[in-house]
Amino acid sequence: MQQKRVTRRFWLAVSLLTVILLAEVILRAAAATGAVQTASQTSQFTGRVLSASGALVVGGAAANPGHPVAGATIHLVPVTAIDVTTRMTASAIYAPPYPAEAYDEPLEDAIRLRGAGFPQATTDAGGNFVISNVPDGRFFVHVTPGAKDAEHLPGGDQSRRSYSAAQLRGQSMTIKVSSSPSADARYTGSSTCLSCHKDKEHWKQTAHKLGWTVPDAPGRTQDFSRHPDYFAALEFFPKVENYARGTRLELGDYDQGRGDDKFKLRAFGDGRLPIEVVYADVYLWRHASNGKYFITMVNRLNAQDPNSPAHLEVRLLYGGAVHDQRYIVSVPPGLGDRQGWYTVLRYNMTGRDNRLHRERRVWQDYKFYMWWSAGADARYGTPDDVLAAPPVNNNAVQTMCAGCHLTGWERYQDKATGQFLVRAVNDPGGEMNIDDDPEPDEINIGCESCHGPGSEHVANAGRSRFIVNPKYLSAERSSVVCGRCHDRRQGYGGPLAGYTQAISAAGDLARPGISRHELITEYTDPIKKGPTMRGPGREDNIWPDDVHSNKPHQQYADFLKSKMYRNDRLLVACSDCHNMHGDTPYPRWLIHDPANSASPLCQRCHTVDVLSHMESKLNAKMKGQLTRCIDCHMPGTANTGGIAGDFGRMIRTPPYANAQEEENSTYWQGPLKSHVFDVPLKTNVAVDGVPPGQAMPIPYTAACGTCHVVNELPFK
Repeated sequence: MQQKRVTRRFWLAVSLLTVILLAEVILRAAAATGAVQTASQTSQFTGRVLSASGALVVGGAAANPGHPVAGATIHLVPVTAIDVTTRMTASAIYAPPYPAEAYDEPLEDAIRLRGAGFPQATTDAGGNFVISNVPDGRFFVHVTPGAKDAEHLPGGDQSRRSYSAAQLRGQSMTIKVSSSPSADARYTGSSTCLSCHKDKEHWKQTAHKLGWTVPDAPGRTQDFSRHPDYFAALEFFPKVENYARGTRLELGDYDQGRGDDKFKLRAFGDGRLPIEVVYADVYLWRHASNGKYFITMVNRLNAQDPNSPAHLEVRLLYGGAVHDQRYIVSVPPGLGDRQGWYTVLRYNMTGRDNRLHRERRVWQDYKFYMWWSAGADARYGTPDDVLAAPPVNNNAVQTMCAGCHLTGWERYQDKATGQFLVRAVNDPGGEMNIDDDPEPDEINIGCESCHGPGSEHVANAGRSRFIVNPKYLSAERSSVVCGRCHDRRQGYGGPLAGYTQAISAAGDLARPGISRHELITEYTDPIKKGPTMRGPGREDNIWPDDVHSNKPHQQYADFLKSKMYRNDRLLVACSDCHNMHGDTPYPRWLIHDPANSASPLCQRCHTVDVLSHMESKLNAKMKGQLTRCIDCHMPGTANTGGIAGDFGRMIRTPPYANAQEEENSTYWQGPLKSHVFDVPLKTNVAVDGVPPGQAMPIPYTAACGTCHVVNELPFK
């Protein structure tokens, strides 16, 4: 009995030991398995892709966090795959092969050329993805929608900054991408947008919305409170019964070699600007009986001119919120009575008549040559010096300018005159009726110009779909939204399309959300690619340094050449500095104060002590803390249509005896800031041997030259 009890205890102990040992083996195996899983998980990068465009409920906060995007590819783009060393010049982006495709789209070019070797994953039906192993290095996270996904756009809200491998491993990221309207979507007008997006009302104050204005009759969605001088030039139009009592100007000395200002223009009898032959008198006046504004032209050379006087009604003011203002007039009865509208004069808001240079005075000729038939000019079929109507669609505002200014642009041909005219979206808050229906049209840049036609978005009110949201695009695509117009590329259609307008061969205007590659290949006429360097047969839009622009509408072309656009840290878009909806107190709707070098405008990315920076670069403190970053890094290199900015450095004190002496004695600051963000060198070819008044404004001759005499420039 005792032996049986001992044996039973022995086997019980053995069994217990076996269980313990087995449990330990199981626990060790489990622990080992867990360790493997943990290691695997810590090297993974996971997340979810959602479509979210920030839809709002009326009066409420953001609704619907978004819906999953399936079939999208998430690429981890190594920063080493982006070409940040090659200097992009005008020749690179405007000369064959002008797309500069190897590096002008930092992320999409890298994916197109080398993406097969990048770490990547594809989202499942729930929008989820797993990149199982993140290698060492730094990466941009970029989303490319599937080939059959017609709704979503590339990029994502996480695509603009680079991440280290350590910042991605073991982490999960929610990426929001932009939706987009379908090809069938239609424009609804900004009044519809504002009925829900009430927090964007301040957009009414932006220059985008105030670009075209009916004189003394602003639209319901135009707010001029931030621009008190917008209508100042209308003071030159006295309210009288007879045009002869209006403000009288003189035009003369026709110069066929000039651009849009072939005539000199001065106030009547102002001998400070000599004119040898006066061709015409121009009267500015407002009709006392009907309140309409007119520009009347009277032929001084031919008293028998049957078209003189010609009373041109001012239909629109163009500009006034930023630099200059132009006057858009209609063809009067007797000169063809066509529906096309044309520009004839320009008002320089910073001009002074004590300046002898014709482009820096208060009033300036702007395409008056189109109204004049000089001698045996075959264009107009007459041997006399007479006033004549501009030829059909040659520089008509509707075709030259409307593509970038109208919301819902559409071209059509008038059956009666054969002219090509344009339509805009009908909007009860529109500024005027511009087309062949009786409804008011939105003739300025509205919400849908940048977000796309909104009919599908409106139909899905409260949901974040079917509308472009640039903040969820890659930086390069977001910049194209602006670059469709802030560039001087020629769309298809020649004089029927104008310039700086992205129009396809089929006559379609480029919608927001497209890539730069698509902008160039589908909406840019290769016969007239855009600005090139100066030289025989070339457009005069780029300074001879082959980098900096000297004409308006080229901010995008400059920005492409900047280090902000291509780098390995943070890819910047236009909206990173400008509030496109106008909710800011600063000029040009900048998000922070440009006058304060310590403000976050620059310092949030460039933590720089301004004084020590200037001492190391210039061996001087310049104006101390009053020195702005933009004084050196954003010189005014560009002029707006001939208006050549403001006084810079004066080599000799005025008054000057003549315009040439003034040109040889004064540097000028261009009114348009360079967006290359570099500091052009004083040895630049743009100033070598050029009179100061014609030289490219750079810091050494303009901003710095305002205070310091510059005598080392190689003028000849």
